[in-house]
Amino acid sequence: MDTPRIFISMGTPYNEQYSQFRDALETLLRDGCKTDPRIIGKNEYPSGSPLEKIRDVMRGCQGVLIVAYERKFVEAGVERRGGTGALQIARITYTTPWNHIESAMAYSLGIPLYVICQNGLAQEGLIESKLDWYVQNVEISKETLARPEVIESIRAWVETRVVPRTKGSHHFRAINGQLKLSEMTPQEIGAVMSVITGAFASGVAVATFLPKLFH
Repeated sequence: MDTPRIFISMGTPYNEQYSQFRDALETLLRDGCKTDPRIIGKNEYPSGSPLEKIRDVMRGCQGVLIVAYERKFVEAGVERRGGTGALQIARITYTTPWNHIESAMAYSLGIPLYVICQNGLAQEGLIESKLDWYVQNVEISKETLARPEVIESIRAWVETRVVPRTKGSHHFRAINGQLKLSEMTPQEIGAVMSVITGAFASGVAVATFLPKLFH
């Protein structure tokens, strides 16, 4: 079985506390959960459009772990200013918009999500516990990742949601000698389309395997 790959969505740390958390999370996923964590800006580097790089890396992953922590702090402000139902807000923290972008991309690809949310952070968009995935509200510190309940929660997600997707995510699944489009993952469909595109480009006849693919 291939090593499960997990995409970590976490804004670039801007202090030592958050850097230590990211390092501890990477170690936990790699050594404690036997996975391969992928982090943009740390072990994945975009050379062009970051969105294209994120999409390509994420497509090769079997899980996406979101770390939402303070990026903006609003001392005082107004929501829906000048409109009906204007709301005063005070001392509210918000995460990076990239958490929302990347969680939406993962959801659209059908990749399992796990969300770690800093205590007190404004929960909005896809960073909400009322949705179809679990949101772990904690302090963002390396000590948090040493707590047994946190370790076991992440490990359980890996074992029950991530690992089952690993088998066949990089290799086509054969069923009675045929590939069934209805049972393929988004990663497999993308890979098959790449094969077809390459075959056309090289002049290879694809009629021989198309009937088996679209069964």
